[in-house]
Amino acid sequence: MASVVNEQMKRNSIFFWYGIINFLLLFFCLGLSLFDDTQVLGKNAWLNPMKYYFSIGIFILSMGWYLYYLNNVFNRTVLIWGFLITTFIQTSIVLLQSIRGVSSFYNINSPFDKLVFGFQMVSQIVFILLMVITTYLFYFQKKNSKSQHFTWGIRMGMIIFLIGLFIGVYMMLVYGNNESNLGSNILNKKHGNLKIPFFLGIHGLQIIPLLSYYFFQNKKQVINFTLLYFIMMVIFLFMAFINLKIF
Repeated sequence: MASVVNEQMKRNSIFFWYGIINFLLLFFCLGLSLFDDTQVLGKNAWLNPMKYYFSIGIFILSMGWYLYYLNNVFNRTVLIWGFLITTFIQTSIVLLQSIRGVSSFYNINSPFDKLVFGFQMVSQIVFILLMVITTYLFYFQKKNSKSQHFTWGIRMGMIIFLIGLFIGVYMMLVYGNNESNLGSNILNKKHGNLKIPFFLGIHGLQIIPLLSYYFFQNKKQVINFTLLYFIMMVIFLFMAFINLKIF
């Protein structure tokens, strides 16, 4: 464990400490949730920032490990600061809105909420573009300082992550916001649980590379597993479309 931490700090100390800060803020929000019963859309107000800090913390530590393999220092530096700024904006907005006791998503009930919503959408669009660029660079970089199956594990993980992001965008449009009803006006449909394929998608960024590093022996095994993983996502997505509940 100590060797992993040391290697993480060596590869990207900025992302290491930023990831640690996200997890500390997660526990801070967890502590607040035990004493503050403020509700937002029927749930504890601190639940949303907790989920965000967990996902962003995992993402940042993962990318701190992967970006080390990019040969171009300029590209790597731009991506590091791009991911840092966009994720900081998103988590800060979620935390701010929770402190105010209002929803973070599709909240356009006041001029201030409209401004916050605008910043949030811009940061999310830039974040997705940065991830597309990162995936492109990993696919077309000619020299890689790692094994082929781990290289393909990172590539496949990023593709699945991007699919998960787009499911997340769709999920936000579907669920919308009960306060503004913006989402329900865009897509007036009943859906099941879209959170399952979304969760599988965004954490494919960790699952596939880890399995590729420790268990798979070649590129074919990585691609075959990724296809099975994608099929599982599609099955859960289809179940959500037909509102078939398993839990």
